[in-house]
Amino acid sequence: MLSFPIRALLLLGPTGAGKTPLGWELEKRRLFGKKIHHFDFGENLRKVAQGLIPFEEEDRKLIMDILKEGRLLKPEEFYLAEHLLNSFLTQVSFKKEDLLLLNGLPRNLYQAEKLPNFIEMEGVIYLKIDERTLFLRLKTDPAMDRKERTDDLEELVFKKLKWFREENLPLLEYYSAKGVKIIELSVSEKDTGESLYEKLLETWKNL
Repeated sequence: MLSFPIRALLLLGPTGAGKTPLGWELEKRRLFGKKIHHFDFGENLRKVAQGLIPFEEEDRKLIMDILKEGRLLKPEEFYLAEHLLNSFLTQVSFKKEDLLLLNGLPRNLYQAEKLPNFIEMEGVIYLKIDERTLFLRLKTDPAMDRKERTDDLEELVFKKLKWFREENLPLLEYYSAKGVKIIELSVSEKDTGESLYEKLLETWKNL
């Protein structure tokens, strides 16, 4: 157990908006000199499903079903997220000045309340995108992060968009009410991790 709180940022946006490419860029280039540890929850789930992260077989099958359905974790399944996050935290060497970048977790108010109390949310990076632009991005893959994805079928994407609006978006108001900084970035059809990173720096400086 760390002897200090973990300062965190949350990446918030619908599937295909560019969260993971921006996360990669932040981890590579840091944020105003601060080291970033990027926890991509969706990527970790896919690695479990592929057998790349050791997991109980029953839980691995459950995760495979969750990914196939393209749905969020139910409250009784949240232990899966806790296990993956704790596993990640034991693998990286945090320093007090570092930042944890949460990508895909929490995804609703219940999960936000269930996050470990040693995680202190300092900012939410909201990738705002309209539906038309989103589907264009999924087709053209400008950030080159969709190649291995099997969950970009139109039916699943519409489901995810519905869940995003109903479950994810309320997190903006939740964290804003707690005094957490909200950084909104408008995402275009051609935005990459690099261009989103530059937008983030510019927007943050002007807050």
